[in-house]
This record gives sequence, structure tokens and C-alpha cells, in this order.
Amino acid sequence: MSAAQELTRKDFVPDAEPRWCPGCGDYAILNTIQKVFPTLGIPKENFVVVSGIGCSSRFPYYMNTYGFHTLHGRAPTVATGIKVNNPELSVWMVTGDGDGLSIGSNHLMHILRRNPDVNILLFNNRIYGLTKGQYSPTSEPGLVTKSSPMGSVEEPINPLAFSIAAQAGFVARTMDNNPKHMTSVFEAAAAHKGVSMIEIYQNCVIFNDKTFDPVYGRQNKTDQIVLLEDGKPMVFGKEGDKGIAFDDGEPKIVSADEAAVHDASSTGEAKAFALAQLSFPEFPTPMGVFRTETRHTYEDSVKAQVEAAIERKGAGDLKSLIRGSDFWEVKSDGEREVKNNPSELPRNIIDESIIEEELVEAEDRISNDPFARLFQTRIEEIIHHFGFSRGVSVQASGSVADAIDAMKRTAVSCILIQDGEIVVGILTERDVLFRVLGKVEDPEGTPISEVMTPTPDVLASWCTLSQALHSFRLGGYRHLPVVRENRELGIISIKGILNYLHKQTQS
Repeated sequence: MSAAQELTRKDFVPDAEPRWCPGCGDYAILNTIQKVFPTLGIPKENFVVVSGIGCSSRFPYYMNTYGFHTLHGRAPTVATGIKVNNPELSVWMVTGDGDGLSIGSNHLMHILRRNPDVNILLFNNRIYGLTKGQYSPTSEPGLVTKSSPMGSVEEPINPLAFSIAAQAGFVARTMDNNPKHMTSVFEAAAAHKGVSMIEIYQNCVIFNDKTFDPVYGRQNKTDQIVLLEDGKPMVFGKEGDKGIAFDDGEPKIVSADEAAVHDASSTGEAKAFALAQLSFPEFPTPMGVFRTETRHTYEDSVKAQVEAAIERKGAGDLKSLIRGSDFWEVKSDGEREVKNNPSELPRNIIDESIIEEELVEAEDRISNDPFARLFQTRIEEIIHHFGFSRGVSVQASGSVADAIDAMKRTAVSCILIQDGEIVVGILTERDVLFRVLGKVEDPEGTPISEVMTPTPDVLASWCTLSQALHSFRLGGYRHLPVVRENRELGIISIKGILNYLHKQTQS
């Protein structure tokens, strides 16, 4: 008998004492997982438990395995990375309705469609428990919480419908008050090759107590739960006299002898989706494995691609990949020059002659195209030779009244604000309109620094017109200062550039 087969629950119980509220459903889930792991025939060192943020996400601390307590909603990315890099590991991801279906919903969707062999346990208590009782993505409409004092007006997310729509291959639901049922579902998930999504109805005794009692409460469970068991009819009721059947794809309640036989492996997406929609009070709530579909796993597909690339191109060299075959050297005058270093890469990957030919062709295109040459004009040349304002500047220590007076005297729409000789901001007509008029009670006593637009970008005098337009577009600016060695040279605007281009293209 192997060491893996001799494992017991004690092997997975750490020294750390679980710290959940007394009566929390998480205890039952933890206890069941600790009993299931030693029965799977997997060496203890091959288990990894990954979680996000929330009450459920303390799980890795309470499992004597390898584990990661990751960022809020980001457990799927870490779990996927682990499985791709170490396919032999048994990866279990723990999340909650808030962690997985709010901030992490996008990540959850992608792990489901990618289909790595990861088992996902989604604890659903319909509330944010760790942050003290705000409504969550699965909370029922009308639920009164700290963040919905008049009742939630939002429709809840159905975790299983979400998972089926995201093309999860294994979709199941179980409940924290039935360890036997949890065990069977966890074992089925572990045996499935591919991603497994298990929604677990879990009770939060403090902030949403008995939210599932209408479904699995002692007095209700026989009438409100239909167990999905392969090869068996979907029947329910205290007397076992009712069942679920489908009429043109639509589920309906029938007598037990008319109930449809469940087969998770042949249940298509449409039927599984219809089953996932059944809920209290109109229908009983299905519990068990809704559907299983085996398809290629993400880690196998990635491995196959890597092997194919190595076979076709060779193993490659990390140093050459990082350094590349060329790099840009930014000169002080603003020019850029390509430095080729083909010796760093195999000759069959990079050809120096091809690069040189492309550079020559690019230079020829610019030199033979007057319009392209126009955009290579330096800003300094435009300011000096085409009549653009050298700029009006005032000191940041001056008052708003001083700035407005300077704008009026020089008839400019924008002035530079300087601290000594360093440009620190600009003041435009728009700034005066939206930040001064009707808002500044004492223009003479208010410093310019309180109303100016701090300048995150300045244009160096050697910048080309093309580079200047790029800066205008990225920052959404209308005016930008032009400086040489941090000293004010002038100011340029989109309007001025357009005037310049119009003048040049007409000449």
C-alpha cells in the first residue's frame, strides 16, 4: 500500500485553529474536505489549496497542504498558473459569492472556459460575511442589509447558470449540512478531468442566518430538494411521489412515474441550464452533479503548443529573448537610432540585412514625402520662425488677479506659471472661466497655484511636431509649455499647430 493510500484526515489537519463564527457552515465543509483528500490516492505534497479574500478564503490556513491566500477575486489566475506549471498537482480553489462573483467574476469566467484541471469550491451564503453583512451578488431581492437598508433591488447571480454559460465542464451543487452529499460531490469533482465548479449552500449564522432553511431545513428538504443521481429518476417529496420532467426543454413537475432519468454525462448545456434555474418556491432545488463534459484541458493544450514550438524552432535562449535583436538609443537631441545586435540571436531568427533595408526604405519614404517631412519639424523651429508666441509667464507666488491682468494685457489665451525659472503649470481661459469666475471671492489675495493647471507634461524644444501631437492626444491637452533645459521657451497649442499645418500645406 502506497503512502498516499495510508493517509488519514489527521494528515491534513494543521496546528492552526480555525477561526470562524461558532456554527458557521465553513466548519462542516472543512471537515469534509479533510476526510476526502486522504481517499483520493494522491500524495499529500501534491495538494494545493488556493483562495481569494473572504471568510471562506481562510481555507488554506486550515489545510495542512501547500496553499496560497491571494488577492481579492484573483484566485483563479493563481490556480491556473499553478496547474499549467505543475500539471501533476491537485489544485483546489476556494472562493465565496462575493469574492468569486463580484470583483472576481471576470477571472472566474475565464478559468471556467479555459478548463484547467482545477476544482473550485464556491461557498454561497448570499452575504458579505467578512466585512460584516453587506448584500452580495447572490443576495435575494428585498434583503435588508447595512448596504441596502431599504432592501436590495438587484437580481441575484445564479452561480451555476453563470458557470454553464462560461462552458464549465463539471457543474454541481451541494450543501453544508449534508456531509455525505458533499463527500460524493467532492469525489466526483476530483475524478473529473478538467475544471469543476461546485456551489455549496453555506449558512452564515451571524449576518444571514437560515437563508437556505426554506430549501434544506429539516421540515422542508424532502419537498424542496431533488437529488440528481446518474441513472435515477429525478423524484422528490415526502412520499417520493413527485418528479421533474422536460416538455420541449422546459422543466415541469410531474408524478414520480413520469420523472426524467438524470444522466450528467449526456445532459447538454440547455438542459443543465434549465435545471440550474429551478428554485424555491416554484420548483424544488436540484442538488448533485448537473452535467459533466470531458474536453481538452488548458494545461495539456499549453504543453502541446510549447512542445510544438520547441520542435519547430528549437529550445530557444532566454537571454536572447530578453535582450532582443535590436534596441532604441535615445539621444540628447531627440533622434533615435537602431542598434542591431544579431549575434545575440540565432541567424535563422533575425537577419541584419533585412532590418537595414527596412530602415533605408523608411528614411526614403520620409525624405520623398513633403507631408511626412512636415511632421518632423522641431517645435523650437516652429516657435522661432513661424510667429508663435514665446509665451507670457508669471510667478506661482503671484495672485490670480496678476495672472488675469497679464492675459488681458498680452491678449493670449494661456500663460505659463513658473517657480523661479522652472515651469510648474499653466493658466488658460478655461481655467479662468471654470475655476475663477463665481468661485474665487478675492482674486488679489488668492495665489495662482490654487487655480492653475499643474503641468504633468512639457515639450522639449527638440521634440518634433509628430511627438508633440502624440503628447497632446495622450494627455488631452489644449496647451503645453515648451522648454529648453527646464527653462521656459514658449507655449504651443493645438489651435496654433493646426494653423501652422494649414499655412504650410497651402504654401
